[in-house]
Amino acid sequence: MPKDKDKDKDVWIVRCPKCGRVTRGCKHVTPEDLARIKRLLSAGVEVFESEAEYREWEAGAEFGEIPRTHLYTVMQPRATLGDVVLSPSTLESIGDALVELKHKRLIFKKWGLADVVRKNKGVSMLFVGQPGTGKTLTAEAIACELSRPLMIVNYAHLENMWVGETEKNVEAVFKAAEEAGAVLFFDEADAVFHRRGHSAMPWTNRDVNVLLKHLEEFPGVVILSSNLSKVMDKALDRRIDIAVEFEMPNAQLRERIFKKLVPKKAPLADDVDFAELARKFELSGGGILNVVRQAMRMAARAKRNRRITMAHFVKAAEREAQKGILMSKDYLGPARQAQRERIGGYA
Repeated sequence: MPKDKDKDKDVWIVRCPKCGRVTRGCKHVTPEDLARIKRLLSAGVEVFESEAEYREWEAGAEFGEIPRTHLYTVMQPRATLGDVVLSPSTLESIGDALVELKHKRLIFKKWGLADVVRKNKGVSMLFVGQPGTGKTLTAEAIACELSRPLMIVNYAHLENMWVGETEKNVEAVFKAAEEAGAVLFFDEADAVFHRRGHSAMPWTNRDVNVLLKHLEEFPGVVILSSNLSKVMDKALDRRIDIAVEFEMPNAQLRERIFKKLVPKKAPLADDVDFAELARKFELSGGGILNVVRQAMRMAARAKRNRRITMAHFVKAAEREAQKGILMSKDYLGPARQAQRERIGGYA
């Protein structure tokens, strides 16, 4: 750190999250805070967000290993089961999982299941269903119900081009989840638990083998979520303890979702009829959330008398229903397609 105080300002740049770059402090960061930050930085202080992150760095520093905290995101869940609107059959399956987790000592020790299940196995769940039906929100709610953090796997970093690194990444993720006592969540799990076969590269098959092995031996809670369960490896069948189907909500559930997602502070007009909206538009919970946000945008555009009317909701729901049609259109056209074929498939 330079002794010259003027140079010191160029070396250490402090940015307040509310005021931007500050040099002499602001109402959020005092001059004393700035001096303390500079002293810590000059001393080489490092900051870790969690005990698990520090342990990982400490273990890897000795052997020169790459830190692997980028493989996942840990969050403290806020959503509860009361925030999720699900069908009775889906709720029953979720309840089965929670019963085993909350009464594990009773089932395994007193009732003797530990004599049959030799491994210290936790609970693995598979959530399947269309997008927007509440799979991710339910995973968060389960973690909240168990008072545990939710660890979401980052697929973009999990798979590595170097042979053997993916296996190390998988092992690091499961180890970190166990140490943190977190619910491990694989969203869109078909991306990594895909079916093995002769058409796949040998190292890809090996990566799936490693995932399946850790899934079987993990003592905690693992949740896999997928919209394409048919492409997932068949060996998951015996390793998944509870499979839960998230159905598209019926009209009664859609009405409840509308009422839950519209904020109490929202200025609704007297003509808004959620029951009618639920009957007319077959939407998932995620689709209904999009409708609510779009209706509020439309109402906010008015210069005065800003009320969210039934017309706003209907128009927003019609737009949401059109998304599927827009995404299925081919905007290249026959001319563009012919041109691509002429140059060997490259655009």
